[in-house]
Amino acid sequence: MKSTIFFALFLFCAFTTSYLPSAIGDFVLDVEGNPLENGGTYYILSDITAFGGIRAAPTGNERCPLSVVQSRNALDKGIGTIISSRLRIRFIAEGHPLSIKFGPFAVILLCAGIPTEWSVVEGLPEGPAVKIGENKDAVDGYFKLKRVSEEFNNYKLLFCPQAEDSECGDIGISIDQDDGTRRLVVSKNKPLLVQFQKLDEDSLVKKNHGLSRSE
Repeated sequence: MKSTIFFALFLFCAFTTSYLPSAIGDFVLDVEGNPLENGGTYYILSDITAFGGIRAAPTGNERCPLSVVQSRNALDKGIGTIISSRLRIRFIAEGHPLSIKFGPFAVILLCAGIPTEWSVVEGLPEGPAVKIGENKDAVDGYFKLKRVSEEFNNYKLLFCPQAEDSECGDIGISIDQDDGTRRLVVSKNKPLLVQFQKLDEDSLVKKNHGLSRSE
């Protein structure tokens, strides 16, 4: 009986020392060092303090804020964003297929009812761009996150088309030459590096407003 117990304890110790640290290391961490919760709401912040967070804004001839952009106001944290996976998991890890959308308090006053889930739309002058709303040119695919720094909780966002033989592309920034708007696009250049700050519902009610204005 004792030998059975000792063997069970040995297996438990081997499991906890060899498996758990690597599993925890794969979690996507917020600015506080906590793993991202599946379905949690976060500010997506730039790792460069000269720019603000991620929000929606109208670009080109859009009458509604359909483009996902990076705020040029360093004090603007952007809009609360829900990051979720269809996998039955509690926490988000690197490589998990993700859907991303602006949270329930991101109300578009003049364009109520527009879906706020992110998608990548092709056929635009700036290239494949991250948009919200329904669009017939949206690419079937998903987002995922990858750590880029062992020292800091910095990540890059990628978009992966569902088509066979398609490679995931980094999400970067395309700067509008006319007004300086910083659009999120699939880019082969320098990726946008981001961090995540968790929100609670009280913060969302107080801070998530003005979605229809461009920063």
